[in-house]
Amino acid sequence: MGKRGPKPRFIDVSCQNKNCKLYGLTNQGNVVGNGTYISRGEKTRRYLCRHCGKVFNDHTDTFYHNLRKAEKIIDLALKMSMKGMSIEAIADVLEVESASVKRWLARAANQCDKVNDSMMKNMDVPKIEMDELWVIIQKKRVPRMKDYEDDGPWMWVAFAPGCRLILDFVIGPRKQYVADKLVKSVKKHLSDKIPLFVTDGLNFYKEALLKHFGVLIEFPRTGKRGRPKKPKIFPFDDLKYAQVVKIRINGVLKKIKKNTIFGENIEQSEISTTLLERQNLTFRQDNNRVSRKTIGFSKAKEWLEHQMRLYCTHFNFCRGHGGLKYKDERGVECKNTPAREAGIVDSIWTLKELLTFRCFKTSIR
Repeated sequence: MGKRGPKPRFIDVSCQNKNCKLYGLTNQGNVVGNGTYISRGEKTRRYLCRHCGKVFNDHTDTFYHNLRKAEKIIDLALKMSMKGMSIEAIADVLEVESASVKRWLARAANQCDKVNDSMMKNMDVPKIEMDELWVIIQKKRVPRMKDYEDDGPWMWVAFAPGCRLILDFVIGPRKQYVADKLVKSVKKHLSDKIPLFVTDGLNFYKEALLKHFGVLIEFPRTGKRGRPKKPKIFPFDDLKYAQVVKIRINGVLKKIKKNTIFGENIEQSEISTTLLERQNLTFRQDNNRVSRKTIGFSKAKEWLEHQMRLYCTHFNFCRGHGGLKYKDERGVECKNTPAREAGIVDSIWTLKELLTFRCFKTSIR
């Protein structure tokens, strides 16, 4: 026994009281056990912060906090959602209210955002591929209509092919501001080292990369007659960017060009978006919401974003990839997850570990 009660054993648990000075800080010696109880048929541990006196449990400030349904039913609903089942179908199969399924999906997407912001940062990846995936929202239309091809909904994806990691995605039309949003979100995950960017022939990527990986240079006035030279954005010296331009005639692919836009000494074999295009096939094959020939598409952009956020985060942290293999302690070859391959985590997560992960600091410094 310590001077003020039992000695702390839970060094990896932090106080959940936002008004406490040790909020979110682990290994401070302030959290001790305060008994257990049965909640929804499962054993739940209660904790006590000796600094502020706050009592909390395993579910406090997690996805499962204040949810009345059993965790197995909630997990099953989210897994069905990741496969593209509609909210009404999930509610009918599990005999729950559709409003409950919506609330679970929105909370899961919010939890995934916290995990991505906390874990996927200062990443050092050698190459990033970016591409657009045509999706259906609200109404099924022909994607090649002239008045719809660029204004219709597209899912812009940033992908690290070396570890098969989905860095981020944005849903919107093929416009410049959407490309800017994608590159800005990707930059938040990267370290100071700029990777090689490879995209298709869409020029929006070039402008977006210049905005976030370039410098604005203003030219001095010459004193001569006429308008002064306008400022110009120049790319960073270490920025490398290449495009894969596909030339089609009457819808048939005739030729592929590989163009270097920024940088030098880029190997021709690296100028490719093959792995991202294969990932797009995985999206369509595994997820009914983004399949080509389906009536299970999302009727609102909000719910497609929630569903894809959960799908992509689960894909990164929980789902083993066939192209990533490793041998365990028994020498058995197993599938690795993209997050573990990238060194973000040390183990393969389960869905429950993803939903209960607390995004906290680990020390005062």
